[in-house]
Amino acid sequence: MRRIAANYIFPVSTPALKNGIVEVDDDGRIIRLIDTKGDLKESGKLEFYNGVIIPGFINTHCHLELSELKGKIKSGNGLPGFIKEIIKYKKTGKPVNALSAIKLQDSFMRNSGIVAVADISNTNTTIQAKIISKIYYHTFCEVTGAKKNSEETFINYESVYYEFVDKGLNASIVPHAAYSVSPELFRQITDFAQKNKSVISIHNQETESENQMFISNNGALFETLKSINAVAENNRNTGKNSLESITGFLPKKNNIIFVHNTYTSKSDINRAAEHFNNAYWCLCPLSNLYIENKLPDLNIFVNMSDNVTLGTDSLASNSILSILEEMKVLGKHFPDISFNDLLKWGTLNGARALQIENIYGSLEKGKIPGLNLISDFDFENMQLKEKSQVKVLV
Repeated sequence: MRRIAANYIFPVSTPALKNGIVEVDDDGRIIRLIDTKGDLKESGKLEFYNGVIIPGFINTHCHLELSELKGKIKSGNGLPGFIKEIIKYKKTGKPVNALSAIKLQDSFMRNSGIVAVADISNTNTTIQAKIISKIYYHTFCEVTGAKKNSEETFINYESVYYEFVDKGLNASIVPHAAYSVSPELFRQITDFAQKNKSVISIHNQETESENQMFISNNGALFETLKSINAVAENNRNTGKNSLESITGFLPKKNNIIFVHNTYTSKSDINRAAEHFNNAYWCLCPLSNLYIENKLPDLNIFVNMSDNVTLGTDSLASNSILSILEEMKVLGKHFPDISFNDLLKWGTLNGARALQIENIYGSLEKGKIPGLNLISDFDFENMQLKEKSQVKVLV
């Protein structure tokens, strides 16, 4: 057993404990939290750290299989330009050891305090790394298919899904985005999700031209998709934005993680809350800045604070896979957002979205959430500093 203390312990599910103590067994399972009422008495068996102790981070959006693209894709070109760069690299890029890059970033994420990851996969490339990883992975086998051969397309992605499941890995079959999946394919994905009660993830309103494409059948994203023959013919020109246009195609009762939401409005959030039982909003701020040089309006998400999660996206659109860095950039641009909210977004909310809150996300008796120490913390304002660092304790 270990007895660990710090200036503050943030259980997330309950108020912070000043000079609190957390006891864990040899497997990292929480035995109990001790509220010292701020009066911590030193003990030879007590580990004390300067900083704050928090649960392990939950990364609710990552593309681990794109780890080989670090530094390969230009920033600031917008999503349509980003898509073109990805296609260009896949055609002309030099072969690399993808598995080596994947394993390196898996190790980096664990050393950065991430204990669980919702990972997008279009192939089986990440299976080997996930089997031996110390991180819990939920793999979203992501479907794209804008044309009418939906049955064949679904079967192909379903085979990838079963490769993960047969290895004992958690997985779902999910749509890529509103603009890249035909209505027929949406229905097959939804039927499968409802049958398996699985978690859904979908890229949402990452660029302004995504909404423009659905409203008026034009714009930069439409032109890019048209140039590669990837327009979902029956799923555009609706006169509504992208989220409004595909709401009816998604399962109402499943947990759904809408990712990016850079151009999502308050009315979109309200509409989704009315339609879906469990809608979550994943923010990937460093990726948003990398691709669109824009952040979502956090002010519209504050009232939905229990449903906001954080993700890193991939190294094709980010320089680092770190939830702490995502929290820091949000704190920098939106200083009125409290550390408590940022922490909840980076831990417990993600665990709830992935339906693993019985193990991860908060410091509660019986859980094995991991323990992170954040050092160089601003105790006066109870906020992260630019120099704040994370160290994995458990």
